[in-house]
Amino acid sequence: MRCSAALAVGLALAMGACTKADPPMPYACSATDQAGYQRALRAAPATVRLPGGVAISDCLRKVRTDADLQNLGAVVHVVAEGLAQRVRDGGDVAAARQLGYLAAAVDTGAAHSGGISAELARRVSVAASGLSEVSPAVSQALTAGQAAGAQDG
Repeated sequence: MRCSAALAVGLALAMGACTKADPPMPYACSATDQAGYQRALRAAPATVRLPGGVAISDCLRKVRTDADLQNLGAVVHVVAEGLAQRVRDGGDVAAARQLGYLAAAVDTGAAHSGGISAELARRVSVAASGLSEVSPAVSQALTAGQAAGAQDG
């Protein structure tokens, strides 16, 4: 009898350990469109959150499937390119700050994704590269955005 009870407890523990999955990427990460990401990034260098209080870095940390990554990447990369274009075209300091935040938040999250999000982080960083040459104000804004995004992005 004791053996049966011990076996039952052991099986229950094993089943619990095997069924424990990593939490999925929050719904807001892929449900938020470009305009939503842009609205959220307007808060930079203050804390930026997607709907539901989701940090951008959490999206990258919790990517589990190719589909998650593709959906997230399609939006985040376009947002990064749009911000970079605003900086290149008119020296938009707010866009530089937002892009700096986005790049650092993506990089922070990707660093904890087991390599799954590394290519997206590289693409966002490439979008921001060379923009500090536009003007000293743009350079300062990028740096401020990056510092804030790395801290709480």
